[in-house]
Amino acid sequence: MPQANTLIPRPSKFLRNGGGDFTLTVDSRIVAGEEGRIAAEELALILRRSTGFALPIVGAAGIDCGSHGDIVFALEPSDPGDEGYSLTSGDDGVRIRSGTSAGLFNGVQTLRQLFPAAVESLAPVDAAWVIGAFAVTDSPRLPYRGLMLDVARSFLNVDEIKRQIDTMSQFKLNALHLHLTDDQAWRIEIHNPAINPSGLDYGNLTRLGGTGAVDAPGVGLSPGLTGFYTQQEFQDLVKYAARKNVLLVPEIDLPGHVNAALAAIPQLNPDGAPKPMNTSGEVGYSTLDADNPVTYEFVREVLGQLAAITPGPYLHVGGDEALVTGHDNYVNMVAEFSRMARDAGKVPVGWNEYADVDIPEGSVVQFWHGDIAPTLTKAREAGAKILMSPAATTYLDQKYDAASPIGLSWVEGGPFTWAEYYDWNPAQQGISEDQLLGVEGPLWTETVRSGGQADWLIYPRVISLAEVGWTPQELRDTADFARRLGEAGARLDRQGVSFHPSPGIDWQAVPPSAFPAISAGS
Repeated sequence: MPQANTLIPRPSKFLRNGGGDFTLTVDSRIVAGEEGRIAAEELALILRRSTGFALPIVGAAGIDCGSHGDIVFALEPSDPGDEGYSLTSGDDGVRIRSGTSAGLFNGVQTLRQLFPAAVESLAPVDAAWVIGAFAVTDSPRLPYRGLMLDVARSFLNVDEIKRQIDTMSQFKLNALHLHLTDDQAWRIEIHNPAINPSGLDYGNLTRLGGTGAVDAPGVGLSPGLTGFYTQQEFQDLVKYAARKNVLLVPEIDLPGHVNAALAAIPQLNPDGAPKPMNTSGEVGYSTLDADNPVTYEFVREVLGQLAAITPGPYLHVGGDEALVTGHDNYVNMVAEFSRMARDAGKVPVGWNEYADVDIPEGSVVQFWHGDIAPTLTKAREAGAKILMSPAATTYLDQKYDAASPIGLSWVEGGPFTWAEYYDWNPAQQGISEDQLLGVEGPLWTETVRSGGQADWLIYPRVISLAEVGWTPQELRDTADFARRLGEAGARLDRQGVSFHPSPGIDWQAVPPSAFPAISAGS
């Protein structure tokens, strides 16, 4: 039974009470009203799988409805905010309170970490399911705590995305940004509309673009994985993520990184001829044509269809590395694309080059490289929020060190371990907490060839980012986090999630594989 605070992210308040311990037994129940049903079902899935107990979910009229062996959820007004919660445990049971269903879900993630690591087992195990007498009051520092997956360069299928949602959400990460398009491939189905002035064959985006993937012979790897998501599959992912308190943020990268679109839709090109597919890792060579009316017809249709199947508030329009677009054309196109996103009811998001544009008020600028000062000034003038993804402390595709078999190495500095991703403050260089939307760790997939390899690059570094985004800066401590991270390794091990056995951590389990094999769906 964990006696010390081993929780990740570290909660705002964690106290050991003087009462007796809570023991989950074969007679225990989960008590929840309709508002707490999703959180209750999430907890039941975890506990039934590892304990073998029936753990029926029964209705409740209030927080005092349960008996001593029960876990009770109550949706009631509380101070901790939209995602905040309180949790108490003892010999009279467990009580999780929040004013929102998101808060109740976050309470579940804390509760599972209070149980022994065996609770993460994928089959029943014989263990003492005991929790000490604790009182937790908690809420996030930042509203957006994200992970980005580049599924364009190398595809991750629906099951792999769902598995990633399962893993990330236990650390209270609440946004999954999917980079759906790039030069190499196009991964989201777009239907041919009833009104189609230029006769564009949108189906060719995935018919051709879905067969593309990065080819990286220079690093000795097999080509990336191919595929695409139907709109129905994407909507299924949106619903699955919502149950795990994860918001899906789709990205269509514009006006550069568009060669797959130029290959699939010939009318986008000045000469009306399709570009050849290009699966190299080269960047900056492709652009939409600012003087071509089809450009705007195409982008409006794509963004409109994607917005219609994305209930969340954000739509990412890219904006990075448009090296051959020309400044004026870039500014005019991105401003227009941002207005299209806004017209579709979404908050436009763009990489930090996007700050050069007359963007709509309330937009989001995702900072990833360069001098942050001018980006901040322009964002502040536009009334935009900042999403922090500085490459040296958030990019999950970077090699951990020179010995890493996969990963990139273009970012200066290093090594790039859990410690570097923990030891920074996103509110820096004049960013106010009010202007700061959150943090996000991007995984670019030039060298990734399976879900297991994605895990190996993501974990444990994104766990560091989870605490950076959740825990107040004054409560964070590197040595204390290192102690708690060792316990998290035992939980990932039980779940079958690959992770990098970074030095400096007393790992409580050895990763399932020192390095995952190259195979789809692992």
